[in-house]
Order: sequence, then structure tokens, then C-alpha cells
Amino acid sequence: MVVINVSSPRQASETKHLRLLALHGHGGRHRQFCEQLEEFLRSILASQMQEPNLAIECRCIAAPYPSERAERHMWWSYDEGGSGDRPVDWAEMEKSLTKIAEELEGACPAYDGVVGFSQGAEMVHSIALLHHRGDPRFLGAFMPRFVVSFSGAVNPGHFESVGGMFLPRDFPAPYLGPQGTVDMPCLFIGDYATDGWYSSSRFDSTTRLYSQACVLRHDQRHRLPKLPDTSAAQEVRRFLARFARQR
Repeated sequence: MVVINVSSPRQASETKHLRLLALHGHGGRHRQFCEQLEEFLRSILASQMQEPNLAIECRCIAAPYPSERAERHMWWSYDEGGSGDRPVDWAEMEKSLTKIAEELEGACPAYDGVVGFSQGAEMVHSIALLHHRGDPRFLGAFMPRFVVSFSGAVNPGHFESVGGMFLPRDFPAPYLGPQGTVDMPCLFIGDYATDGWYSSSRFDSTTRLYSQACVLRHDQRHRLPKLPDTSAAQEVRRFLARFARQR
């Protein structure tokens, strides 16, 4: 586990705090993701906004399964040449979800939100969807109050995963899900047009699942973006500030 702490650079009469759990992408390094996330958060907190100041603690954990590349990990293996359409073995994903649930439940103080990139973002959406469905692993006072998805979408099989219905690919229910009914707030940050890994339709169908979706689009493909203007940074900061707490 790697921990970073990022604070607003200016002084103000009030500082509010956020504690985030961060999930890296497939074949990623949690240390490297922490560095990228720290750079992104510093750019957000540098934007000129009214009080309060924000102080963000972010804990980046490694996925449990080793990748073929040295010192890299994944939350589960992909089939079909790595296309990411469906997992080879749901057991890997379920074990990863249980690991994340244990991290959430054991945290003190509790995490305010969960952030994920790519496959890590797919895990973020799993958390929100399984919480919505009443999975006992994701029920309780320890649950995050929001999620952030960087360049990620719902895995098409999530509605099959717990229960093993194994419905055909063209059956709409497990792919579209309960549109507009997942009430956990979600900030989407992604290149909806030219991501290169996820299709526009997959991003759009994921966004429609949430009743409280905030979307920030960029044109920098599959990565944590460098936000081009102050207004974009302020939009992210406003979203995060909604959930910050005094200590």
C-alpha cells in the first residue's frame, strides 16, 4: 500500500478532509498510479476557488493477481485476447471484490470515496452496483459515499457475476442494468470518443446507470488527463468538496 497526502496550497479559515481508496488498472503498478493520481490531485487543488481548503489522503492498494509483466498486478484476467469483454474466471473478480470490501470495512477512519482507473474503474462500478443490489459485502457504515471512474466502464457481465445466470451476450438485461437507479454519486472522467480501449457506447451505457452522474470529458485517450483549463479542474474540485468532512 502507498499513501499520498495532498492539500490546497493556500491558507483558509476552514480545511475539510477526504480519504480515498485508489485502484490501479490492469497490469499496473499501484505506486505508479499513486504518483499519477498525486499529480492530478495537485492540479485540481491548485485551482482558485472559494473556501474551504481540501486536504486529501489517498491510499493506493495493489491488485491481488500478478501480471505477466514484472511487479505489475491485475484485479482479474481477461479472455478473448485481452479485449476486456468478459472475465475468464469470475472467481478472480469475486476474490478481488472481497479484498476491497475487507479494506473498506477495516478502514479507520472510513474511506469517503473510491477512485479507479481502467480495470480499477470497472471494480469501482462493481462496488456501486453490488451495493445497489444489496450484496452483504458492500453494506454498512463503512461504505464510500461516492466513486470516481477514470477511463473505465461497467464490465458487461457484472449482472451475471453474483448468481451465475450466464445469459447470452445479446440478452439486454445484464448489459444495460437498472438505468438511472444506482444512487451512489459517480464522477466520470474519460475520453468518450477516442479512449482506444472502451467504446463510446460502453461509456454511455455505464453513465446511464447512475442517477447522480457527473461527467467530465477530455480528448487525451486512455489515461489520467492533464486538465486543459481552470473550469475543468474546478468542476472536479466542486464534486470532491461535496463529500469533504471537518476533523
